[in-house]
Amino acid sequence: MIEREDVLRMARLARLELSEEEIELYLRDLNNFLASGRKLQRVDVSGIEGTSHAVAVNQVLRSDVVGESLPREAVLEAGPDVVDGYFKVPRIVEGQE
Repeated sequence: MIEREDVLRMARLARLELSEEEIELYLRDLNNFLASGRKLQRVDVSGIEGTSHAVAVNQVLRSDVVGESLPREAVLEAGPDVVDGYFKVPRIVEGQE
């Protein structure tokens, strides 16, 4: 069973600020989810063969063949910001300069 402290810990780890109503909502929803899982565990599946997909899945893959590449200069010409022969992209990691 999920306790209030568990919800608060998960919110802290996810860096979420929850209102009292949200805490109660998540507490109720998480416990309902776990109850559903416990109910499913009681279902007898001993005579059922395991599957990974509900329907047959066939992968159709193309041959991996080396082909002509675009000229490097033409590709770099189309880039919005090129520095020393590479595309320059915005930094997405916080706290690093």
